[in-house]
Order: sequence, then structure tokens, then C-alpha cells
Amino acid sequence: MRRMISEEEEEYVLSPEEIEKLKGLAETIMVNWDFEVTEIEVIQGGQMALVWKVFTTQGAICLKRIHRPEKKALFSINAQDYLAKKGMRVPGIIPNKNNELYTKYGPFLFVVYDWIEGRPFELTVKEDLEFMFKGLAEFHQASVGYKPPGGVPIFTKLGRWPNHYVKRYQQMKTWKNLAEKEKDVDPFSQLYLEQIDPILDEAKDTLKRLLNSEYRNWVNSIRDTPNLCHQDYGTGNTLLSPENEIWVIDLDTVSYDLPIRDLRKMIIPLLDTTGVWDEETFNVMINAYDSVSPLTPEQKKVMFIDMLFPYELYDIIRERYVRKTPLMVEELAQGFEYERIKSQALNELINKM
Repeated sequence: MRRMISEEEEEYVLSPEEIEKLKGLAETIMVNWDFEVTEIEVIQGGQMALVWKVFTTQGAICLKRIHRPEKKALFSINAQDYLAKKGMRVPGIIPNKNNELYTKYGPFLFVVYDWIEGRPFELTVKEDLEFMFKGLAEFHQASVGYKPPGGVPIFTKLGRWPNHYVKRYQQMKTWKNLAEKEKDVDPFSQLYLEQIDPILDEAKDTLKRLLNSEYRNWVNSIRDTPNLCHQDYGTGNTLLSPENEIWVIDLDTVSYDLPIRDLRKMIIPLLDTTGVWDEETFNVMINAYDSVSPLTPEQKKVMFIDMLFPYELYDIIRERYVRKTPLMVEELAQGFEYERIKSQALNELINKM
């Protein structure tokens, strides 16, 4: 199973000594599975999830250390097992000698998966984009019906969007105080103070629009039979197999939520890279998803409203004032400009509905 660096982690180059240590760890863990190991390759190291390609006399398999608290890990592990057994193209989980889906070693859970061969998708290629969004729709549909085993906590974001809006809105207001202290020496803070108020006004208005939309009704209608959202769907967590089939990998962050959360988290950052609102690409993605799992006009309106919230700009500002990352003022300027472009395009769509 090929894996690329996710948005949550930075690339980390392992030393030869670290590689040997990780191979030794994999050998220790693999004793819990009934395989004759011939070779081990470290695919991913560092501080996040660890991934190995393990060669055995029965073929290649994937060993992974889940970098999540145990309760969250159990929710996602059982979700992946459910989807694989249902026929969804996610890597199947290979039980250990005790017929368990994982082995606990220290504080971490280790899981063995089928190894999936494939190539990552290219977001600039229309056919690849269509594949990805059709695959996302299939994933959402297949996940309906999953319920974790008894004793495993449920992880859900259903109904929590208003709280997320309020929290981010309040943080952006608070960061004005930080910017005020630094404005005389920091161009980033100067620009923030000059341009943030209209963004805050629209964020506040977006909350009102969400509460007046079909959001609550939609949440209530699926609460008993919700779908899963991947939460990190993208080129790093999808593969196109030699058979031209899309595979979805790395389900560590799955939770219950409206399916449009995954669409928003992929569409808005992708269009943010172009500097303009690419209506053609936007329609390609929406139409591809619709061709498999159609959204009603009311559901699309909820999605467009959610897309109005300044998630991307919020991330830029948080990077500067919370993580203390030195950012060029041009990055903030581009973020503001994209919010204006996005707002105009989405409001036009909403007004036509």
C-alpha cells in the first residue's frame, strides 16, 4: 500500500540507524501474525504513523502503527474491516494469530493490511478528478450501516458545525489583539487588522445562514444511519490500481458526519491553489460525485454555505499566531483575495437556488 505524506505530518528523513531500528520493531511485531517474513522495507517513519512493506512467502503485506489514541484507533480499525468485508475498495485487515484485528505493543496498536499496488491521482487531470470524486461517493455510500462493536466509543461530528464556526470566529477576533500589539513592526499584523473585519462579518453571517438552512434537518435525518467521512481524503490517501479501480487508504481519522464535509475539505483547498475561482473544475468535481450519489438542491445549498466559512484563511492566521510560523505578508494577502473570490462565486450560486 503506497502512502504519501498527509497534511498532518512533515517529511522526515530517517538515518540508517533509525531504519534498522524500525525494521527490528517490525520483526518483533510480525511474530504475532502467521507469516514467514523474507524482507522488510520502511515506507514511512517519523513521529506520526509508521508504515512498513513486509515481504513474505505469501506476497507483500502492509504493517502499520496507528498513531491515534486507542479508542479512536478502534473506531477506525473496525470501520475499515466493515468496509472491506462489504466489498468497498479499502485494504482488507489481516487478523493476527489470535484472530484479532490488531496487536497492541506498548501504547500503540499495530495492524496488518493487504498491500495495494497503484499510482496516486493527478489533480490537474480531469479524468483523475472524476475518479476521485466518484470514489468518494462510493466510500460514503458503502459506509452507511457501520456501527462500532460494543465498548468502542463513537466518533461523530454530526450537528457540531455551528460550534466549530463559533470557536474559529472567536479565535480570529482574539488574534486581532495579538496583531494590534505587533502592527508597528509586523506587516502581516498590519494587513490582518486592515482586512479581517469584512471576513469576520461574513463568518458570522455564514453561521446564521447555516442555522436557517436544512443543516439540522439533514443531520437529524441520518443520525440513526450515518455515513462515515474520511476527513483526510485526497491524493495521499487514494490510489488508482492497474485495473483502473480507485482504492481508499489510511482511514485513521474517519468519523460520522455529513458527506459534504469531505467534499468541502477537498474542493476548497484545491481551488485555492489556482488564484481564481475555476468554475469548470468545480463543476467537474461536483458532477462526478453527483453521478454516483446525487445531492439534493437543499443539500448543495448547505455545502455552499459551509464553503463560505474562511477555513483556509483561518489556517493561515493560526499558523502565524498559534504555531508562530514566520509567514510572508503575501501569503496572507493571497488568503484574503481568495476569500473574496470564493465569496462572490458561492454567493452567486446560492442566490440562484
